[in-house]
Formats: sequence, structure tokens, C-alpha cells
Amino acid sequence: MSFSDILREVVNGTEGALGALIVGLDGIPVEEYSVSKEMDIQSMTVEYSSLLKEIEKGSQAAQMGTTKEVTVMADNAMIMLRRLNEEYFFVLIIKPEGNFGKGRFLLRMSVPKLLKEF
Repeated sequence: MSFSDILREVVNGTEGALGALIVGLDGIPVEEYSVSKEMDIQSMTVEYSSLLKEIEKGSQAAQMGTTKEVTVMADNAMIMLRRLNEEYFFVLIIKPEGNFGKGRFLLRMSVPKLLKEF
């Protein structure tokens, strides 16, 4: 299964999902699948990659280990970031009224599939 197939499966399986991306820690998207043009999800990922780096620094400083997942609840979207490996993370963006639980479940279940593609 390709990256785009996996992203499509997660987005289409999550009520209210706007899009999903595989992003490098540098903020550059590797693959993207979007069903909406409501927001610029590529620009958003650059900002959230910086946030993920800072959260990781905090986790390491507190001796908590590697950060696995971060969720941001904003007025216009829920943004879930799930680490894939040392260099990449998976981003899922959902409308506020979307199915957060289903999205989180599909995000977590897709990680092994994505890792096979690296």
C-alpha cells in the first residue's frame, strides 16, 4: 500500500477529516491527501513541526522519553501529530465537530503500514 493510499484511507475513514500528511521534522511534506481547501495544511505543518521539536526537547529534559503523539485543539480544527520514526511524523487534521476518537484510532493503526513503506 502506498503512502497516498494509506492517507486516503485514514481521511476517508474519519468523519470530518480535512486532510493528512507525512511530514519531515524540517516541516516539508513528503505526501499529502486533502479533501478540503478550507485551510493551507502545508503551511500549518511547518509551524507544527517547530512545535513538535520544542515538545520533544521538553520530554527529553524531563526524562520522559520520546514524544509519540501530540494533539492540538483549536477553534477551527483538531490537529493530531503522530511520530513515525526519528525523521518523520504523520499529521491528521479534523474539523472540530469531526470524529476525534476514530481519527486517533486510524492514525495509530496506520503507523505500522506507513513504516513498511519507508
